[in-house]
Amino acid sequence: MHDLKFALRLLWKSPAFTAVAGLSLALGIGANTTVFCWMQEVLWRPLPGVTRADQIVVLCSSRGPQYWDTVSLPDLRDYTALTNVFAGIIGSQVTPACLTLQEEPEWMYGQITTANFFDVLGVKPLLGRTFLAEEDTRPGGAPVLVLSEAFWQRRFGADPNVIGQTVDVNRHTFTIVGVVPAAFRGTMSGLRCDFWAPLVMHEQVANFGSLTARGDRWLHTQARLRTGVTRTEAQAAVNSAAAQLAAAYPDTNGEIGLRVLPVWKAPYGGQAMLLPVLGILFAVSLGVLLIVAANVANLLLARATAREKEVAIRLALGAGRLQLIRQFLTESLALALLGGVLGVVFAHWGATLFKHFLPHTYLPIGYTFDVDQPTLLFTLAVTLATGLAFGLAPALQASRQNLDATLKEGGRTPSSTLPNHRLRSVLVVAEVALAMALLVAAGLCLEGSRRAQRVDIGFDPQQVLVAGLRVGMHGYDEQRALGFYRQLRERLAVTPGVQQVALASWLPLGFEGGSSLSVQVPGYDRAPNEDMGAQYAIISPDYFATLAIPVVAGRDFTEQDDATRPRVAIINETMARRFWPGQDPLGRTFTIWGGERELTVVGIARDGKYRFLQEPPKPFVYFAYQQGVWDLNLGVAVRTVADPLAFAGTLRQALRAVDPGVEIWALLAMTDFIQAAFLGQRIVSTLLTALGLVALFLAAMGIYGVMTYVVSQRTHELGIRMALGASAGGVTQLVVGEGMRLVGVGLGLGVLGALGLSRSLASFLYGVPPFDPVTLGTVALVLTLASLLACLLPAWRAARVDPIVALRTG
Repeated sequence: MHDLKFALRLLWKSPAFTAVAGLSLALGIGANTTVFCWMQEVLWRPLPGVTRADQIVVLCSSRGPQYWDTVSLPDLRDYTALTNVFAGIIGSQVTPACLTLQEEPEWMYGQITTANFFDVLGVKPLLGRTFLAEEDTRPGGAPVLVLSEAFWQRRFGADPNVIGQTVDVNRHTFTIVGVVPAAFRGTMSGLRCDFWAPLVMHEQVANFGSLTARGDRWLHTQARLRTGVTRTEAQAAVNSAAAQLAAAYPDTNGEIGLRVLPVWKAPYGGQAMLLPVLGILFAVSLGVLLIVAANVANLLLARATAREKEVAIRLALGAGRLQLIRQFLTESLALALLGGVLGVVFAHWGATLFKHFLPHTYLPIGYTFDVDQPTLLFTLAVTLATGLAFGLAPALQASRQNLDATLKEGGRTPSSTLPNHRLRSVLVVAEVALAMALLVAAGLCLEGSRRAQRVDIGFDPQQVLVAGLRVGMHGYDEQRALGFYRQLRERLAVTPGVQQVALASWLPLGFEGGSSLSVQVPGYDRAPNEDMGAQYAIISPDYFATLAIPVVAGRDFTEQDDATRPRVAIINETMARRFWPGQDPLGRTFTIWGGERELTVVGIARDGKYRFLQEPPKPFVYFAYQQGVWDLNLGVAVRTVADPLAFAGTLRQALRAVDPGVEIWALLAMTDFIQAAFLGQRIVSTLLTALGLVALFLAAMGIYGVMTYVVSQRTHELGIRMALGASAGGVTQLVVGEGMRLVGVGLGLGVLGALGLSRSLASFLYGVPPFDPVTLGTVALVLTLASLLACLLPAWRAARVDPIVALRTG
């Protein structure tokens, strides 16, 4: 306590030093706390509200090195036999649905799940019950609903008598049987679900998926490992079961395996998109913290030099060296704790900053970034480690001084200042090197983001309005749905302000990934384990005109491409090159669903970006919406002559004129819709730039501090030089030259660090090489100019020293 009181008294007596060091530490600690908070929510706690979430794993279908994020229900049922490694396996799928209560419809997101969903996850109901085993057997026979606590409070006013009440879901009556706590948001990380329904009600709630087709892989699947079972052991058991299924069902399961993954490595959900982003940010925030630690260590070394005589007197009076080290470390930890407290304040603001990066979306984002107890414990650990890191060197340096020489020379001796100066120089070199690496990384990401905004995505999103419809959820069968869509297209096509209108089951570059299926091409020699999958969309005529996608060969679909005509398809350029190299694909055929359906290629559309900007070219096929639709839930895309959002009211009126009971569940300008593809780059480039500028400022401040210290220590020497005829310019050159030599070494090391860091940024550098000479040169120039300015200020003061005064200070 005596040491702590003394430390606090010293910090209070040096408000400028305390403020500079405390704010520097707050920036570094706050940045790390913020990123840790994000990582905890996205990666380490993706399933809040789940009991023993560390035992939950994700199961994904695979073929060779490639895997999908879903499993078919028959496969899932077969894998449940692995009771020696799994305590339970669940399947689910996220879906929007229209819930009507007291004639007030509301679109919301929920999940259809296997009946054991809540039992396996260990989620206990707040009210009522969850699903029963018998509610997992008869298709359409379990119209029951479990609600989230948040929805129950919002729409039912937390009425405890809600159990047994009925609500309308997609024009079907469901009975509420339970309410689960708000902590549980579902198993799709990043989304907030408001309801859960049994999987047997998939036609009424989601209107997609099959309960019997083994080749229809559409369920996100998780499992709970038995206590003591590792993922490696589970994978071995799953491999054996997958081989048996492949032998028993070669048409649907040949070469199909199953991967056992931790939840944070799931290929779906928020973690799939944000894992590389958060990894980069955590590494960069640690770099900033190292710069801060080096800066504060330099400041403390300067203070330790100024206190040499005080320390020598204390040693002469009997103080032990361990006591002095303890005292200096106490001062460092007190300063670190001050920075840690301010860092938590910064992190409270920074934690919510993440949501500002999210584009406008119809999805219910479920992340809640709070500075909670684990985050505070992490902050405390980082604070203490940082305090020890920057405080140890000054403490050791102070305790090792030459007692006799210090007392005789008044605290400024070569024996004490030379090691001190060398250590400070090493710290400055490290600061410059780290700042160089971070600034290069930020520059590369900024350039990559700029180029990504100009990349040719294969279509034109400007002046296009997109609206999601779910007519299949409203009781429409195929014929009624086709009639509805034809009427809506015809009505919109003649509406003033409309250039083109089309229907599509899926649109590119949104948050939600598209569907895929396997194709079989006559005459094509398939390699072992070769993935024959192709993404697809079901579209209407004028889809390509609406999105401005060129049809480079053949023709577009027409209204005559209906169920009475031979089935046709349009493929993209990549699919044409892969399956018919050097040939004309027009008129060629391929089959889907194991040969069950044959289609003829009538057109070739230009390649585009479908899921990510960095994705390699991939096969894509388009199907005509009137030729045996297996997805009734088509959205509308309208190209307008003016602002597309201004057309939203007209679109709603046209929809009500066709069917007043059909509600739009998502409505966006397509320029907003595709921002999902730019999310990672925007986060990384913005935050790297901010952290890089902080690093630049801290490095310049470190150089300034060192050179100011050097000048103060060499005042006597500089006075002698000037008394012997040295000019002010010569003194300035001497001081600047010494500082810039340190900068030069730091820049050289920083280039090597930048090369290593930039390689890990490859996924964010769209069209920018990891070694970009323009970025490298620009950053080096900026850092050199900032360093030069930091050196010039102390040099200018040194050149103005009065030689007589300087000689007297010796």
